Amino acid sequence: MLKNNMEKITYQIDHSNNNLKIYDFKNILKYSSSWFLDFGKTTSEIYNIENHVVYTIIKKFKFWKWRTVYNITNTDKEILALVGSNIENSLFALKTINNRYEVKIHYGQKKSFFKNGIKIAEINDAFETSKEENTSNLLLSNSNELKIIFLLITCLKTGEINRKSMIKSQKKLIPLEEDWNS
Repeated sequence: MLKNNMEKITYQIDHSNNNLKIYDFKNILKYSSSWFLDFGKTTSEIYNIENHVVYTIIKKFKFWKWRTVYNITNTDKEILALVGSNIENSLFALKTINNRYEVKIHYGQKKSFFKNGIKIAEINDAFETSKEENTSNLLLSNSNELKIIFLLITCLKTGEINRKSMIKSQKKLIPLEEDWNS
């Protein structure tokens, strides 16, 4: 459940081809992203509504640690890293100057997002529509967090094409403790 039973704000995420778009409840585009292969690296860019790049992401896999790392550069050229915290890559952490964001990937492609240990968002990526037009809903406790949550979602989606990701064994994913429908 989200922090203090606050009213949740719902956004819709559209995942088609190598693109993500997030819309508010009035169907107004808030952010979009796309990814591509650039010199052997999977690279993503996130755009604001004026179509300006706000983040650039480079996805890497570190074999010696068996972890996925997303190197993020913002418009101020500040470099951040979203790092897999376990071998299964079901826990990720991002540290900014003032905050620590965490992503937990649960069984059934559900994800929980935390800021300084408090749950601020949740998503269910168990897409119900066709493989060409995949959509999911994001529940968010504070609209001011939309930009960073979309960044985290884009990182995790980078490299996926026309489908949800398939994990060979979901037994090692984090058990879901919260009721997603409350």
